[in-house]
Amino acid sequence: MIRFIKSKTLILPLCALLLVCSVLPACAVSINSGLPALRGQWSRSEGPVADGISLEYSYFVPAAKEKCPLVVFLGGAGEGTTSGKELTQNKFANWSSDEFQARVSGANGMYILILKAPEPVYFDTCPLAPMFAAIEDFAANHNVDKSRIFVGGWCIGATGAARLCTNHPGFFSGLMLFSPRTVLTDYEARKIKNMKVWIFACYGDSYSPYLTYGYPSWQNVIDNTANKNNVRCTTCNTAPRAALLINHETWRLAEFDFSSSVLGDFTGLKTVDGSSSAVGSPQVISFMTDNGTPKPTETETVTETETETQTQTATAAESVTAKEKTEESGVVTGTQAATAKAAQPEEAKKDTRRGIIIFACAAGVTAAAAAFAVIKKKRV
Repeated sequence: MIRFIKSKTLILPLCALLLVCSVLPACAVSINSGLPALRGQWSRSEGPVADGISLEYSYFVPAAKEKCPLVVFLGGAGEGTTSGKELTQNKFANWSSDEFQARVSGANGMYILILKAPEPVYFDTCPLAPMFAAIEDFAANHNVDKSRIFVGGWCIGATGAARLCTNHPGFFSGLMLFSPRTVLTDYEARKIKNMKVWIFACYGDSYSPYLTYGYPSWQNVIDNTANKNNVRCTTCNTAPRAALLINHETWRLAEFDFSSSVLGDFTGLKTVDGSSSAVGSPQVISFMTDNGTPKPTETETVTETETETQTQTATAAESVTAKEKTEESGVVTGTQAATAKAAQPEEAKKDTRRGIIIFACAAGVTAAAAAFAVIKKKRV
């Protein structure tokens, strides 16, 4: 009898503790916990079928109870070869950390979705319908603030991000292009003039040359934006390389939200707004999610009136003129590139020349090493 009572006195508190733990929200994960722990918070799902394609994606749900912004990412080539690779091939899981969730403006967190490309097609040529369907379906089934849905992409993923925004300007509120392999034309820039836009480009990029893509895109953005405080451009002389692509990984800055741990990987780094004014201590998350709404406390009740703006569909986009189709394809003619170079400010010209010299030196060293290897092999 005494033994039963003792065991009972131990079991009851234990049961009470388990009950309390079951109703508590999951503890946030610190960025210091590392990427495996951060990625462990993520889930996977699949969008509805559109144009015969259903896109898989990885996603993160914040602990906040109020409506939260949604950021969507589209990766470059090779990041969707297997399920889940869209998450493990980059470090945007950092954005699900407790510290980075706290940087969101006007909410206590954000939803994050990373789409997987349906290879062998990538986001530069993937039909728009399944891309948009996956995002729209996710937003409809989660407590997303539909006035703050923004999309970012790197390399050819930037092409997909630009296509989404320019074809659905009423749905998205912000666009981030990292080392874009596309040009935002004047026509496209007019369509997104009310959006937050941030372009990242490196003067020495071997795959997405600044004069061909970054510079003309930025000029068209600042020429058409409705608010020059809503647009930014970050440039650098050198950046981390991606496999064989030199000075290409500008998105590393965003993965760590300009944390000091990554700044040393770049040289000649600078960020300006649409008036060419320098931006001190830039942060991507707070800037992109800021719509002028004060951040609520944990105890506040947020009520919002949502207004869905009718969006354009990919089919409607196909009705544009042949000239507009050429503009939207992101193809830059030799004349356009020459015009951009002639119009480039003197300071940017100097930075570009430095980047080209650095790239040429790196390419020369690589070529010499390859030649030496061939000669050595023949001697053997």
